[in-house]
Amino acid sequence: MELLEKLCQIHAPSGEEFRVRDFVVDYVNSNSAQWEQKPQLYYGDGYQDCLLMVFGEPRCGVMAHMDSVGFTAGYGNELIPIGSPSTGETAVIRDQRGKTAEVYYDNMDKKWVLKDDINLQPGSTWTWQPDFSVTEHMVLSPFLDNRLSVHMLLKIAPQLKDTVVAFSTYEEMSQAGKAGFLAKRMYEQWQIDKILIADITWVTDYVKAGSGAAISLRDVGIPRKMFRDKIVDMVKASGVSYQLEIEKSGGSDGTMIGASDYPIDWIFIGAPEINPHGSIEKVHLADIESMMGIYKYLCNRL
Repeated sequence: MELLEKLCQIHAPSGEEFRVRDFVVDYVNSNSAQWEQKPQLYYGDGYQDCLLMVFGEPRCGVMAHMDSVGFTAGYGNELIPIGSPSTGETAVIRDQRGKTAEVYYDNMDKKWVLKDDINLQPGSTWTWQPDFSVTEHMVLSPFLDNRLSVHMLLKIAPQLKDTVVAFSTYEEMSQAGKAGFLAKRMYEQWQIDKILIADITWVTDYVKAGSGAAISLRDVGIPRKMFRDKIVDMVKASGVSYQLEIEKSGGSDGTMIGASDYPIDWIFIGAPEINPHGSIEKVHLADIESMMGIYKYLCNRL
């Protein structure tokens, strides 16, 4: 879990994903010489802070967002949410330079409030204070959504073949995400018409921790049934544990792909977590193993 812990230390709220991108670029350049297929990296001019990792002659794609929720400091110490940080808790936040402050959510006024007697620099960004640990069954940390998916893709990268891995930006800012742009590049350059969305979902009364990664049959977006059924059948044949999810709210990069002008199939597959977007998220180790197994199986067979 050393790699995951490093990823969870990175300050990268929406708009500052370049720090995760640069970490991934350095990791690939340092470790890919012995991989089955050494990927080409596409980033920089024309990509903003996004990154494409291209293995061989791609036949399918995977997309994972790099950003996290957080806060922008407004005038007068106002804390303006980036995405939707979990409410109802007192927590420590830190800025891009490592300065910390304690905050709480005021349920009466429906806003985040600074507890410490300090002045926040307007325009500075703040995320949860990193706090990583592993127990017998769980990994606990802020930003498991979605550093866990980035970690998973880097861990299975040595065995990946003929796949495009897209690391996206702004997913936590809803309609601002760059998933549609990346899907366009993938479709036009490599004719990719099927993309797996590697992201983290929620533990609910019906989706349990420890029962395997969840294949989402729908959230605010609905994957095309023929593709969805194909994926479920393939995962069933893999022998890897999984569970099915049906949600009426929430979305992902898949929502943006579905709204694009390109005939691309997509489906969300990810481990469920406790306390999503909170200062400490929790994911069962068995669900991490399930997620890795599913993606390794699908990417090399689609």
